Amino acid sequence: MKKTIAFFAFSLTAVSILLLSLAFHLIIKSESERTVEAHELLADHVFSELTENLYQPIIVSKMMAEDEYLQRFLKEEGDLESDAETMKKYLSRVKNRFGFYQTTLVSAGTHRYYRDDEVHKIINPANDQHDVWFSSFEGSSRLFSINTYKHREGLDKSTMHVNYKIEDDDGKFLGIVGPSVYLKDMMDVISALESKYNVEISMTDSHGIVNLDSSFDEISVANLSYYTDGVTDRKYRRIGLDGFCITSYIEDFDWYIWIKSRSHALKSDKPHIFYLIAMIIFCVDTLSIFFAYRVFLRRKGLEIVSSDLQIDALTKLPNRNYFKDKLGEHGLFNTTAYKCMAVFDIDYFKEANDRLDGDELLRSVVATMNGLLNSDGVLYRWGGDEFLVLFEVPIENAYKICRAFCSEIENGKLITVSVGLTSINLFETIKTNYHRAARYCYTVKELGGNGVKKD
Repeated sequence: MKKTIAFFAFSLTAVSILLLSLAFHLIIKSESERTVEAHELLADHVFSELTENLYQPIIVSKMMAEDEYLQRFLKEEGDLESDAETMKKYLSRVKNRFGFYQTTLVSAGTHRYYRDDEVHKIINPANDQHDVWFSSFEGSSRLFSINTYKHREGLDKSTMHVNYKIEDDDGKFLGIVGPSVYLKDMMDVISALESKYNVEISMTDSHGIVNLDSSFDEISVANLSYYTDGVTDRKYRRIGLDGFCITSYIEDFDWYIWIKSRSHALKSDKPHIFYLIAMIIFCVDTLSIFFAYRVFLRRKGLEIVSSDLQIDALTKLPNRNYFKDKLGEHGLFNTTAYKCMAVFDIDYFKEANDRLDGDELLRSVVATMNGLLNSDGVLYRWGGDEFLVLFEVPIENAYKICRAFCSEIENGKLITVSVGLTSINLFETIKTNYHRAARYCYTVKELGGNGVKKD
């Protein structure tokens, strides 16, 4: 009898959930479609106004790159002092006409780095790591790139710079030209759009690192990979009943724009009391099933272990949920045991997963790191093919472990890994320490992967 009553109660709860879900879906469907259309229209306005400001320095760079006078100058370079004066005048005219912070030209022939005020230097990509960008960009298929630079002296000297390739009619590479604009000007544009449309706007690279935002502190620090997540077209997400987030990929920049509603930017004309009641009923029914299931399991002599939700099923490592519960992702470290932190992931994991067993690869990588780590730290699975290590040894020892890790992976797994390693600063938030290590990891990947970058 008790079993019959329990079965009836369980069935009734399941049916009520089903009917409630169906009713909820039918009622909000038409309103949801109209709301999405309104959100998409708002996003179109934001995209249009924002990219209009971004394209201005790109258009000017393109005009300079196609200027026959500039091409002829690069082919006929001679005396440094004479050429420097000529180019200072040319670059100064462009700078003053369009109100840029600075304009620059780098010659492929002489490697002179001309600016509107001087010949800044002779670049040497082979011996100076600060000049690697030149050879890297020369070898890329892109005509231009946009880079954000946060100056150590603060916002007033921080810039956004455009690099545009100069090629002659035969496709021969002659150099790179481009202007720098004040980062504050671009931030003011974003801030004005945020106020106008009551939204939050950010622009990120393909790894989710923020390149442009209305907050200076977020640039080059915050990571919004959970909004970009590799989409190459527009992606719409609902947030609550009225909120939304729209992510769009700009192929020309290789950047993502994401627009998120601020305090429910668009409100519905209809009251949401029914939705609220429906959600409460839904939650009550769900909790009833949950507690009934717990009682059933206990009667069978089984226990539900909440920590199971904090252990990654594939690798058996503690996961991000465990990390948050133990240390807190946004607070400060509550222990001095950990000296440094590493973030690593597998290079070109998608391609490797297509030709190899992805699950086995992840387990093998974990086994290799655990074997080297021994009792000197803790390994976490952060998500996907990304892992985090907290070392209890100085950074020099951790660096040796990471180098050995890269070598063993390269020699035995048919893959490689990229590692970012940083000393833990106890006066900074855990989030800040993590993003520093993550940036180092992304830098290694951008240079081809299979390596370690540390402080």
